[in-house]
Amino acid sequence: MLRDRGPRKIAPTAHWLAGKAAELDGRTADAERHYERAVSVDPSWDEALEALARFASDRGEAVRAIGLLDRVEGAYREPLYDLLQMFLPVNRPDLGRNDRCWCGSGRKYKACHLGKAEHPLEQRAGWLYQKAGSFAQGIEWRPLLISLAQIRSSHDDDPFALYHALDDPLVADVVMFECGAFARFVAERGVLLPADELLLAQQWLLAERSVHEVEAVRPGEGVTLRDVRTGDRLEVTEGTASRQLRAGDFFCARVVPAGSTMQIFGGIEPIEPGQRGRLIELLDSESTDPEDLVEFLSARFAPPRLVTPDGHPMVACRAVFEVSDTAGIRRRLSRRFGAADADRWTWTEQGSVLGVLNLARNTDPWVLEVEAMNEPRFESLVDAVGAADPGARLREQTRTPAAELMAQAQENVRSTHPVDPEDPAIATALYEHIRGYEQQWLDDSIPALGDHTPRECAADPTRRDDLIRLLDSFPQEERPGAMSVRRLREALGL
Repeated sequence: MLRDRGPRKIAPTAHWLAGKAAELDGRTADAERHYERAVSVDPSWDEALEALARFASDRGEAVRAIGLLDRVEGAYREPLYDLLQMFLPVNRPDLGRNDRCWCGSGRKYKACHLGKAEHPLEQRAGWLYQKAGSFAQGIEWRPLLISLAQIRSSHDDDPFALYHALDDPLVADVVMFECGAFARFVAERGVLLPADELLLAQQWLLAERSVHEVEAVRPGEGVTLRDVRTGDRLEVTEGTASRQLRAGDFFCARVVPAGSTMQIFGGIEPIEPGQRGRLIELLDSESTDPEDLVEFLSARFAPPRLVTPDGHPMVACRAVFEVSDTAGIRRRLSRRFGAADADRWTWTEQGSVLGVLNLARNTDPWVLEVEAMNEPRFESLVDAVGAADPGARLREQTRTPAAELMAQAQENVRSTHPVDPEDPAIATALYEHIRGYEQQWLDDSIPALGDHTPRECAADPTRRDDLIRLLDSFPQEERPGAMSVRRLREALGL
């Protein structure tokens, strides 16, 4: 109605709106026709010129795409403009427009390769990925993009974190593949792609995100990978990451064919040994939401979370009660927690200390101090005190997160008289302390080992490599007050 009944100056807007509607409806040919009409009425209609440049880029027509963008003020600053510069065709001054094309197709040069990229497919793979990425920035994918970017940036206090996350490689790749934008791109824009790029795009639809182990590295050239889920070995061309990866590293990525090579698009997410099992479960499950995947892979940005063995956040909790019925409270606490040691009760279960209660007799009235390292345990102790002496009065209570305690401890270590580790008495104390800690570590559940103990992993051939990699990541030099990797290896038979 706008086009047919409105004044002529409305026609470009009408055609552009019709083009956008056709794009959203998947009618690519109709959309391009409307954009062409908008430009024919108003040659400076920027939005239509930019849309036509994307269509030309999809076809591999770098010269036409750049020509259209050159008509838009400031378009040379756009990433697409720089990308197109890399795929300008090599001029063939020896051929006229109506001469037979150099490629042997039998067609005229102007209808075949004039103004089109002549680069091998492995070089154009990045261009193909960018074409799909531009499509996935469309308005219908915007809510998904923002939702995943919010998850990705949730651990970052930077006020611009969400803005940066909108360009995060993982976020864009999940929108394209797990959310279906790439499949839509192939279905709707595949008619524009060069034939070899369309075939490549269809192959990418079959490539799954997976967990890969780095077996060998050729810095600046590529890496040899083993797909942990399938066992396949892949030779991957990768310039930047190959300078940072090392043999034995694990990461999550989508490895795809690209002409005669294998390449990685969508970022590389490092994976700790203890995360691999859960991540493989997420990737294998058909019911995994894209949000769950991004949340799992973004957890590495979260600040360290100190927890007690039962999984609750570590919080130093302390309460002081004034008690009146000292004889009764002694009897009831001993019945609940076992016999006291000099009016001190220790709550233990399966060899672990869960809390401490201490009755102080040098005050009037007497006070009972209660301590625990997480809030559920602390609440249990407070309830136990109330049951043992209903008349007990809470005098004070503190709950301090472990991270805050650690920060305070680091401030307090700045002693004006530093400890001399060469002092024989101090050296002996350090040695005895660290040997005891090493023995405890051998039988502790280690998150990096999938919550298995080092001894269990040493005895299990399927987990021994994870243990060796963990030990290799420790400082190898012998230092006073630090665990000795040599002694740990000896104790584990490694």
